Amino acid sequence: MTTTTPLVDRADLLASAESVEPLPHTVARLATLVADPDADIREITETVSLDVSLTADLLRRANSAALGHRGTITSVRDAVVRLGPSTLLSLTLASRVGGRMMQALPAYGLRPGALWQRSVAASIAAELIRSRARVPVPPEVGTAALLHDFGMVVLAQHFGKQILDSLALAAATDGTDIVETERVVFGLTHADIGGTVAEAWGLPLTIVDGIRDHHETHGDLSTVSAAVGVACAMSYEVITRDADPSELETQVARRREVTPLLGILRLDHDDYHSIVATARERFDEVADRYGA
Repeated sequence: MTTTTPLVDRADLLASAESVEPLPHTVARLATLVADPDADIREITETVSLDVSLTADLLRRANSAALGHRGTITSVRDAVVRLGPSTLLSLTLASRVGGRMMQALPAYGLRPGALWQRSVAASIAAELIRSRARVPVPPEVGTAALLHDFGMVVLAQHFGKQILDSLALAAATDGTDIVETERVVFGLTHADIGGTVAEAWGLPLTIVDGIRDHHETHGDLSTVSAAVGVACAMSYEVITRDADPSELETQVARRREVTPLLGILRLDHDDYHSIVATARERFDEVADRYGA
């Protein structure tokens, strides 16, 4: 692109990101506990128990048929044990921010609900990456993947349709990646904005970095950032089954781009394909049950 000076006020955009409606204290506290390897189940249980709506939602999820028939769960502690802290955190964030991610985002080629589908797919993929990576990956990776594109929502709220349409047109005209176009037009990317929101929410630094770095591909990223980057690439394949030839070419390009990230996680391209296949099955189960 020929423009070198951002067309918007960077400080104004950052202020908009920081002013996004805060998360309930319970959710931020839960995120901190899940990211703390020394936190125990009693602290997590006590935190959840202080939030009546969260407790009700947790018990409903824990008793979902999707988790099998293993007896009715009636206590918060048993629900936390059944779901696991990382799944609990992802579900909690999903219930708080999912509605905001249902809007259409034409500048990114996303119809209503598509961003939410892709976010859920990325979270599922991230959990699978965590279970198969040959290095330790912290449990909050699923939440970072769920929120990785939330910055797009902030940009959509901050700017009118005309500016976002111009963003898409500029990327298409110059043949430039949409992320690079954001950087030129806004001085920031949706990843930067998403990281700023997560920081304003008081989420752990691992989640903030995982969101902010999810388009980075250098070899010295954290395992959370690497896993979120790979999960982002996988999410397109998880929700796309019958891709046209041009999309197949794009998928191959994405896999090539995340090769350094696979190295950080000590995974290979066979692992990549296997995780995508399993993530598709799990995504279908979630979509059928919860309308993802």
